Amino acid sequence: AVFLALAVQGLVVYQVLLKLFTGLSPVKFLKKFAPVMAFAFSTATSNATIPLSIDTLHKKMGVSKKISSFTIPLGATINMDGTAIMQVIAAIFVAASSGYSVTVSSIAIIAILALIASIGTPAAPGAGAGILFTILTGMGYTNDAALLAYSLILAINRPIEMLVTSLNVVGDAATSVIVARSEKMLDEKQYNAEQN
Repeated sequence: AVFLALAVQGLVVYQVLLKLFTGLSPVKFLKKFAPVMAFAFSTATSNATIPLSIDTLHKKMGVSKKISSFTIPLGATINMDGTAIMQVIAAIFVAASSGYSVTVSSIAIIAILALIASIGTPAAPGAGAGILFTILTGMGYTNDAALLAYSLILAINRPIEMLVTSLNVVGDAATSVIVARSEKMLDEKQYNAEQN
């Protein structure tokens, strides 16, 4: 479920927004940004990708460094939608598998808590698991079955965090391109140029 939600967000939502607000090719964006996504995947930290993201956006996509040097570090700090997606799905899994009732209102509260908590999540590997525990505790999902379900999530957390980080950096980059285009600080010829 997390993988599908992350794929939809990264490959559909961001790309539709990119096309809608800039008119530029999402395929070129994904091709040129793929090395940064791979680096983010391997490190599982948004902070480590900051220099590579800025450099790739400037050299391969024509985004002004004035834009990317603001949007990328800011995004690495507060744009944690991949983290929020993972935490909502994980919290619902814990609740459902532990005998707690999952209602529309509880899902809404989990989503709000995950969104707020993800903004403050450190851009470091393993940080999302601590925030997830906070959300579970805040919702009252603390029986033995909930702790067992949480430990199952911890067991597979690293590959999920790798995917989450990749989504987070794609969102930062897509936003940078959109902002650069709106501020007329995007070299479209460079963006549309074929990769060498």
